[in-house]
Amino acid sequence: MARIGFRHALRAEFTKTLTLRSIRATLVAALVVPAVLAFASGLTFDPVSGSRFSLESHGFETAGFGQPLVILLAALISGNEYLDGQLRTTLIATPKRGRVLAAKLVIVTVAGAAIGWVAIGSAVLIEHAALGEYGLPLAQFTVGMGWNLLGVGINYALIALIAAAVTVIARTVIVTLVVLVPLVLGITISLVGTVPILKYLPDLAGIQLLMPYPGVGVLDPLLGGGVMMLWAVVLIGIAWALFRTRDTPAG
Repeated sequence: MARIGFRHALRAEFTKTLTLRSIRATLVAALVVPAVLAFASGLTFDPVSGSRFSLESHGFETAGFGQPLVILLAALISGNEYLDGQLRTTLIATPKRGRVLAAKLVIVTVAGAAIGWVAIGSAVLIEHAALGEYGLPLAQFTVGMGWNLLGVGINYALIALIAAAVTVIARTVIVTLVVLVPLVLGITISLVGTVPILKYLPDLAGIQLLMPYPGVGVLDPLLGGGVMMLWAVVLIGIAWALFRTRDTPAG
């Protein structure tokens, strides 16, 4: 019976997600923007300055630009009902409130990972094609590039969970965007050299899951992914407790 109840909640949340134009537009942007940036980067490639970067990393640099869109998407999925006041209706219709939040978290996790693998995988293919003689043909793509792509999907899934949790805690999309988007756009990485503890923040902890950043002083991909996951677990725990007690029809 519990499984049926959760499937119903998941189906309802998925339907609501697909019916909102803002979410559909953000999803399309998250899939398209990295590919466009990769194509432009390939066409404007300078063999002299570009030689500083590993050939295997080309295309993965677009992952950082996709993160803000993943954050926005997760915030909209988890917080759109705070914007239009429909959350109380949802909670009345679904007595087990934990199922509602669980369904939202499943959707943002799957969406984040899928965007990472599809969008950045496409970006890598497109950029190497646009690089022409300087790029790698598909047959020469390495195992390391495959692991890198896997890491992007994991990073996107975790940042989506963190964004969803912050949105539920704050009960607004705005706080999530104000707090997380500036971080992933480079504020902390510019300061980590002078303030090393910043490498444990969620945006920097898992940054090497997106692409290698040698010599910057951030955590290695495995440890960083673990720290990022810990952030997600803690924030989801707080969001879960608040959602079950505070966000009720009578609250």
